[in-house]
Amino acid sequence: MSKHILLVNPWIYDFTAYDLWMKPLGLLYLASHLKNSGYRVTLLDCMDRHHPFMPVSDNPGPKRLKNMGCGGYYREKIPKPVQFLSIPRYWSRFGIPWDRIKKQLIEIEPPEWVFITGIMTYWYPGQVAFFNLVRQIWEKAQVIIGGWYSTLCSEHAHQWGFDRIIIGVDPLQVIKQLSSDFRELSPITDYKKFFSVKPAFDLYTKLDYTVILTSIGCPFRCTYCASGRYFPGFWRRPWRQVLNEIIYDYQNYRIQDIAFYDDALLYRTEDGFLPLLKALKKEQIPLRFHLPNSIHARYVTQEIAELMRECNFKTLRISLEFSDAIIQKNTGNKVNNSIFEKAIQFFLQAGYDSEELEVYLLFGLPGLNVKDYEDSIQYIIDLGLKPRLSLFSPLPGTPDFERVTRYQIKEDPLLQNKIAYLYLSEQNELYESLQRKIAWERERYIEKE
Repeated sequence: MSKHILLVNPWIYDFTAYDLWMKPLGLLYLASHLKNSGYRVTLLDCMDRHHPFMPVSDNPGPKRLKNMGCGGYYREKIPKPVQFLSIPRYWSRFGIPWDRIKKQLIEIEPPEWVFITGIMTYWYPGQVAFFNLVRQIWEKAQVIIGGWYSTLCSEHAHQWGFDRIIIGVDPLQVIKQLSSDFRELSPITDYKKFFSVKPAFDLYTKLDYTVILTSIGCPFRCTYCASGRYFPGFWRRPWRQVLNEIIYDYQNYRIQDIAFYDDALLYRTEDGFLPLLKALKKEQIPLRFHLPNSIHARYVTQEIAELMRECNFKTLRISLEFSDAIIQKNTGNKVNNSIFEKAIQFFLQAGYDSEELEVYLLFGLPGLNVKDYEDSIQYIIDLGLKPRLSLFSPLPGTPDFERVTRYQIKEDPLLQNKIAYLYLSEQNELYESLQRKIAWERERYIEKE
């Protein structure tokens, strides 16, 4: 009999969490490869809002997002870690309740292997908690963890007793490390073979949306971002393969929404995204598309903006981060105000309303002052756009992580939590003040119009 493998997307332990088109895509690709190799695969996604054991959340979130497949997670308020006792926020375990997960584990066939993924470094308590639960129920199961925590904080991860720790988020690095135990995966030696399968969304009983990845890597090396540093280069999937996957998801899962997970969706667009848009326009598939990771203004053209409008790209987030030219240059030089304004004009001329365009500004970066934030916010509002403050989270391996002055943050990944860092760096009052300023300035701008 073939071996049984349990793939797990664990709980989130945090002050806040929301399902903004969030699925463990890498884990789903791995599931497909393991199934094709003859393994019996079970998926347990503790964050699946449609799981029969998941209670209804008391926080559905904004109506607009709810209508496009997103929603709040069920939460159980639990005691805060001692490091967070001074933070005036509730600490919660988000996802399917603990006792219901334990009940399901007891009822399923014991697996030989349990693979626990992870996204944020500071979400590691979910991985550790699931590992401890597995040890209570199955002493012989081998437990593997992967994701950003095990990659960026591998020394910290070794203390918990996991059987294997996967270091690396590039899919080929992951496959290479797993091949020593799962030899059937060893032929997967390039991205073409890795992406030759579709992610195993069929392991879910119900879906509101699916997610898609058209490329690996990012050409930029922004000082606050880890993404571009952990992939050997940039690689793009053939656009026809992506198109077929979109059509497949629509026909088989009856979804209305798809989110793109790319870090650099528009880079080298003539090789991938542009022909994909043209094909989507011809297909006329009744889908809504979303870009939660934001896009690079540098690569927006009038043609791309018009095609995105015609293909029903509904959620557009554009990265600016800062309006000051020196800060822009010192943090990666991915955009300047002239490039940004040109991209905005392309979208407006394509028929997008200014209310549909959200602009990311980064808050909390070491070295910035009140005027830097106020100038960036005013710049965006004067353009008639919506600023969205994105909280800085110190990521190991990035230049800005090294600029963080609090030693404890570097030692304990839990303190890399973006809300925790907001309070521990004593910037919470400034953040709240700026949020009020955004609301007030936006209201005043709309009244002038």
